[in-house]
Amino acid sequence: MRIGIILTTDSRSKSYIQKLLQNKIQIDEIILMNDKNPMKDFTNACVLQSKNQGFDISQSVVETLNENKIKYKEFDFNDINDSRLIEYIKGINVDFCIFTGGGVLKDEILTCGPKFVHFHPGFVPDYRGSTCFYYSIINQNNCGVTAYIMNKNLDTGDIIHQRIFPKPTHKFVDDVYDAYIRSETLIDVLKNDYLKKSQFKKQDESSGNTYFIIHPVLKHIAILDCIN
Repeated sequence: MRIGIILTTDSRSKSYIQKLLQNKIQIDEIILMNDKNPMKDFTNACVLQSKNQGFDISQSVVETLNENKIKYKEFDFNDINDSRLIEYIKGINVDFCIFTGGGVLKDEILTCGPKFVHFHPGFVPDYRGSTCFYYSIINQNNCGVTAYIMNKNLDTGDIIHQRIFPKPTHKFVDDVYDAYIRSETLIDVLKNDYLKKSQFKKQDESSGNTYFIIHPVLKHIAILDCIN
């Protein structure tokens, strides 16, 4: 079985590649979508919190790859549906490809060969959609992550693995907590060979709840609930 990963330059990809290296997990094909936009600046407190959770948010994905002499294929865009990326994936012969971002997968890439794996920060089917970790923090004081096989619908694919995390005790929910819980679940899946075992659970697409980008007031309430 061969596994690939499509990285971007965001915090999520930083945590993914750093955690893979820490756990000595090798990925067969690494792709980087890099549109060369300036990297976001992070406060010292944010960087310290990321280090407390197992990754350094101040180190770019390119730095991590190059410092560890990791071979990768780089594209100068950040569009998961770009035809150049799709043609490349068709030729690398991977069974599973880990998705980290870059848009909503359309039919052309979903059917180009490998099964795409997503780590969604919500315990499906109860939390499908956007910014689910905030809603879950408000409702349940925790957040679940679901690893699943992507299909054409939103967060309805076959479930590979699920894990519950306590709510954070800091305010860096978007940059640190989201990346932390997803990357920890990624390591669970790969260390335990869940992809190889293929014991996936089908979802009932008619059940559950779908959420949309959280209102700023509700987001603020969730963050206050974390730090108080």
